[in-house]
Amino acid sequence: MEILLTLVKTVILLIANIVVGAVGFIPSALMTAINIQSLGLYGGATLTFAGEIFGALFGFYLYRFGFSKADPKWLIHPFWQKFQRQTTKQVFSLVILLRMLPFMPSGFVTAGAALTTINGKKFWVASTIGKIPAVIMELAVVYGLIQVVPKSVQYLLFGALLTVSVIIWLLTTKQKKAHQSTN
Repeated sequence: MEILLTLVKTVILLIANIVVGAVGFIPSALMTAINIQSLGLYGGATLTFAGEIFGALFGFYLYRFGFSKADPKWLIHPFWQKFQRQTTKQVFSLVILLRMLPFMPSGFVTAGAALTTINGKKFWVASTIGKIPAVIMELAVVYGLIQVVPKSVQYLLFGALLTVSVIIWLLTTKQKKAHQSTN
């Protein structure tokens, strides 16, 4: 029975990790802490890495689908035009470099790549290569904090970070809708 409960917990956590990785605005360090506390360092590390790489791929296709349905007027801006003219090789390298930065908002990298001509497989490979050092660093920081910071403070920090992330997302969404309605 204990094995079944652990399996169910792992599947639920994997789904949550993939969603966090796909959405890209909730700090993955929060999920890393939950993973480590739930499954230990090695199990949590494996789950964190799997969630990061599969979440990025899922998010890539979600962003690409969303952009295909969006009003293309905003893509006329010179910044986006330059971004879209990058070769697949340049985008591949850029994804690796940006993924290596720990605590870099993954939604930014994923959304940017989704606007280019890079295919899903190449994005996934580049994203995975770049995530290896970033996840290792994130695991080290989070594991160290878990060892030092009392659980009550961890829960408070988790709640505060999640709340701030959701508020920022809601405000950004509201601003985008207001901007779209004025155009």
